[in-house]
Amino acid sequence: MSSIDKKSILIAIISVSFLISSSSLLPSKEGLENNSPNPYHSDSNSSPIHGHSFLNFTAPISHNSQINATWYAEVSVQESYGTELLDNRSLGLLVQIDSILGNSDGWIDVEESNEFAGLVASARNWTDAYSGGCCSFDYSSMQVSGERQLTVVPPETGPVNRSEGHWGWTESANLSGLSDGRVLRLLDLPRVGAMIEEVPISIGLPEGWEFKFSPMSEIIHGNPGGFTVNRSEAPVAYDIRITIGENIPPTMLASRFPSSSTTSLNLTSSFSASCNDSPLDSPIIHWEVLNEGEVVYEYQNPWFEISPSEIGLSHGDVLSVNASCTDFHGATSHWNDHSLIDGIGPDWSGTITANGTEARIIEIHEDVIEVLAGTELQFDINGSDESMLPVFLEMFTNISEGWRQFGMFQHMFHFTAIQGSEVNGAHLPLNERHIQRSPTEISVLLLVTDDAGNSAMNEWVVRVLDSSPPTVIPRLFSNDVEIEFDEAHEGDELTLDLSHSFDDLDDINDVLWSVWADGTSPSPGLPELLIAEANWTEAESITLPMLSQGQHEIIVSSTDSKGNHREEVVDIVILPKRGAHISVIDASFSDGAQVGSMATLVVVVQNEGSDDAFARVCLSDICGRWTEQPFSATLESGPALRTIEFQFEMLEESIENLTLHWDSAPAGTNGEIALEVQIESGKGGSGTSMLPILVIIAILSISYYLTRSGD
Repeated sequence: MSSIDKKSILIAIISVSFLISSSSLLPSKEGLENNSPNPYHSDSNSSPIHGHSFLNFTAPISHNSQINATWYAEVSVQESYGTELLDNRSLGLLVQIDSILGNSDGWIDVEESNEFAGLVASARNWTDAYSGGCCSFDYSSMQVSGERQLTVVPPETGPVNRSEGHWGWTESANLSGLSDGRVLRLLDLPRVGAMIEEVPISIGLPEGWEFKFSPMSEIIHGNPGGFTVNRSEAPVAYDIRITIGENIPPTMLASRFPSSSTTSLNLTSSFSASCNDSPLDSPIIHWEVLNEGEVVYEYQNPWFEISPSEIGLSHGDVLSVNASCTDFHGATSHWNDHSLIDGIGPDWSGTITANGTEARIIEIHEDVIEVLAGTELQFDINGSDESMLPVFLEMFTNISEGWRQFGMFQHMFHFTAIQGSEVNGAHLPLNERHIQRSPTEISVLLLVTDDAGNSAMNEWVVRVLDSSPPTVIPRLFSNDVEIEFDEAHEGDELTLDLSHSFDDLDDINDVLWSVWADGTSPSPGLPELLIAEANWTEAESITLPMLSQGQHEIIVSSTDSKGNHREEVVDIVILPKRGAHISVIDASFSDGAQVGSMATLVVVVQNEGSDDAFARVCLSDICGRWTEQPFSATLESGPALRTIEFQFEMLEESIENLTLHWDSAPAGTNGEIALEVQIESGKGGSGTSMLPILVIIAILSISYYLTRSGD
């Protein structure tokens, strides 16, 4: 076999391989990058492949018909860019040619260059437009119709170590295909990594056809009838599908604001429109304003504003506005609006009443309305218009943010007049809550609007007068320490503090105070007057008289400058006196005690204080046990009693160094009480009879019962 035959076979094998690789689809961008040409020995900042391609369709391209188009491509490639047509593409094209097709002498001669040109021509010898890198139509590849033109520009002769040269090819062909039965046409452009895909493809459509949609619209630019697809920018290795169809007039939406049946003569009316068409189209919106059929104004903008009076219209005239939307192909959609001019505003009447059934009629046109705080105001408004069209009623106030009420023709607006946040209150520091404040003023606005937007309005100021008494905030102090009202004790020096009190509007010095305390008057049941009609200097802090144990009432009366009066009752509970107050009620021997034998001493001890205490009996340094439980006085039970038994050997009738020991940890006190007991001569019992003890206990019980009954 001759060397020429061997080369022919090699060229044929490489050409087939090139066609197969060009037509294979890759599933992802990663596959595209792995199989697409890489710029070896080239400037990484610029593409090694340049050129352009054109696909122009001729009419018709309707359904179930033959589709005809012309194809042209011009591609230029850097010589340093390796090719898939030869092995070892990482070497760069010139080295590939010299080592595979040539004699590896470092030089590209004419024969080697022409041989490579023949290899390219064989690889681009396609009849299937999809495999050739062009397209398919309605899922079927377009085919070459007639003779295909191909011109290859091979590398120039010279050394292989150069890097500035180019090679490439141009090709052209007539293509044909068949459309299916759908209304919309589908055009698919392959993206499999072939060189032809690296140059933009411009697509021209017949008159009346346009681009409709593509999932890869971000790489498509131009106008609906002629656009360019940059396949090299596709984010994935997949067909680029484009939907095309016959042009239809754009969809137009337009409106007038206000959107009423009439238009105000002196107010501005706004007109706006939007047009929807092909994504590549920018339809033109054109407006015409007419007066008695004559165009007086024209606008070319999505919106405009106009006042009928400014173009010479009068009450009763008709404002006519025509709008058109024209797309790239000249197809137009229209919108028009005709409205009657209304130059006469609405009218209204009404009444204002206070407190409903106990109604007080207020003059409707009175600018300032004075009412007591807590008054319910009712505005009964009737609206009318000569057009007999709806009249809209709105009322606004600053009572609270966003306060607004609506009505139509006739409506009852109502609200309660109260003092606002600018008056004195417990949320303020003491020095700020005690100053003079101005009454709250409520702004009221009535807006009456007719169908055309003409309006009438009226404003009132509602002055809220003082109807609230002072606010009494009492506090209780014992020895300059604030306590709760149920924490005071008998004997405490108590102070009633009113410093946190305030009046909503008055200076605190303009408020008069009276205070009574019960349980201190010589006459039972009559409270003692502590201060009467006193000013703030006397009333801010009041020393209370000594109060006995039990429940007490402090009455605080306050009156502001407008005569608003409040009487506050403060309940105070007086507990038993603080600390431990220990005393011995009785000490005696049990029956049978004798000298020379064991004796049992019985001691009855009392605690009149509210702090817990323990107690025990001692003979010199010999002591009995502490009481098992602490004992203290309570308001409910009175003084606490405990019985302590102490056993010891009786050596003689008179006992010395016999004491009661007590201790109170809560009070921080303790003490001793001497006990004097002896056995009466000739008697085997105690030196002290139990009868007095029983009498004392009975008296205490009766006294406590009577005290509780009186309360």
